[in-house]
Amino acid sequence: MALLGGALFALPASALERRVFTSADGSKTFEGVLTDYDAKAQTIKISKKGSGVLSFKMALLSEEDHTYIKEEGPALAAAKAIRLDLDVYKDKPITNRSRISRTVTTPAGYEIELRNWTKNDVEDVEIRYTIFHRKDAENGPGSIGQTKGSMFISTVFANSNDMNRTDPINLVRYSRKKSGGG
Repeated sequence: MALLGGALFALPASALERRVFTSADGSKTFEGVLTDYDAKAQTIKISKKGSGVLSFKMALLSEEDHTYIKEEGPALAAAKAIRLDLDVYKDKPITNRSRISRTVTTPAGYEIELRNWTKNDVEDVEIRYTIFHRKDAENGPGSIGQTKGSMFISTVFANSNDMNRTDPINLVRYSRKKSGGG
């Protein structure tokens, strides 16, 4: 009757990819990873292997790079703004008894607290999770079950906490009265 899982909050894979950036006039290229984007100031930071992190105005890059940065920049900002805290919850167990057996069902899952540490609201946050749990383990090791789900939060407001719960998993414990004797 144990939960083993967790939740994942991550950037889209494209936001972590190394890519070739091109100068505005098309004469120069370099390979790097976008690490920061300030839409208001129109500045970016790119991690370039061997050169560290470069900071410069977005206007120095090609239109294709502008499109990429505008698409990936919000996810990058959200990843820097939001922190996750996970905690197991268990609701009140429900017991069913018969003449020869007892079944206790405990709904359980995770509380996921999103904390926005910045002064800006973060919009359109999706959390996808997989919870691993033991099942069919009454007479041996059993197996590991998986429950997948997701939740969508339209806005995580600046300097706030947002508490959410995963869908519950029913953890079931079955016991049978011993046979024989009085």
